[in-house]
Amino acid sequence: MSKIILNGKFEAKKIIKTLKHKNIKAKNKISLAVVLIGNNPASQLYVSLKEKKAAEIGVGFKKFLLPATVSEKKVLNLIDKLNKDKKITGILVQLPLPKKFKTEKIIGAIDVKKDVDGFLSSSICHPGLNCHRQFFAVSESQERCRNKFGMTKRIIPPTIAAILHLIKMSGQNLKNKKVIILANSQEFAEPLKFLLEKKKCQVAVKLKQEITDYKLQITNYDFIIIALGKKHFLKPEMIKKNAVVIDVGISRIGKKIFGDVHPDCFKKSKYISPVPGGVGPLTVAYLFKNLLQLNCRGNSRHFGGQA
Repeated sequence: MSKIILNGKFEAKKIIKTLKHKNIKAKNKISLAVVLIGNNPASQLYVSLKEKKAAEIGVGFKKFLLPATVSEKKVLNLIDKLNKDKKITGILVQLPLPKKFKTEKIIGAIDVKKDVDGFLSSSICHPGLNCHRQFFAVSESQERCRNKFGMTKRIIPPTIAAILHLIKMSGQNLKNKKVIILANSQEFAEPLKFLLEKKKCQVAVKLKQEITDYKLQITNYDFIIIALGKKHFLKPEMIKKNAVVIDVGISRIGKKIFGDVHPDCFKKSKYISPVPGGVGPLTVAYLFKNLLQLNCRGNSRHFGGQA
């Protein structure tokens, strides 16, 4: 079974082509600021990919490389400066951060109007809507609240948008199906779980620290989304035949890149996203789609409208 259905690279090219056209028509210069703290190899790779794609689309790209020893105060001061810079359309802090930093605090410092990652965007409350707990602070205005995880219909975290795109490409219906998310962090897993459950499927989450057995049995799941950063962790005996597997994990060893899914899994299912060439290219494409959407908003206070 050699055919790879979930070819994110091909899909990303189509999105990028559209974005290049939209950027040419934009009346003002669009620019993305990326803050990278520390020397995580995977993060460095992601930033490099974003820089190359920015050049291809024709948007400005400012990269701020900070050592892991940098103080929290200096990081917050930099974000504040970027918030006030009218030449910057969107701001992205590359995750994960070194352990000493509080992710919520750093991300929460980004101006909501420049939040290209979609974690902070506000949405208008509807009558009778109960606001749930959130990872980030609620807007001060009583007329506004974020959805459960700070996302709007228009600005969705790029990685999550990429995953949903690949699932749609599989042609497999999520309704009443069983989904498991194997993830590095709750910050990634919970927003994804929230959006998947809206599609009427059953979703389970297992975090990296909870996974100690390399013979993990998840053969009863129809969809597997794995983002552990463990080279070839998922083996064919762990999955059911033709399960949809979305490989979000990445490990960089020397100059080689590996995903979380063992190559032998492709013999058991054709519905697997490859690494590289799956989630990664689509994530970058959706990042710049968000950036252009932020620009179209013109820093408006009211964020209505359709995606």
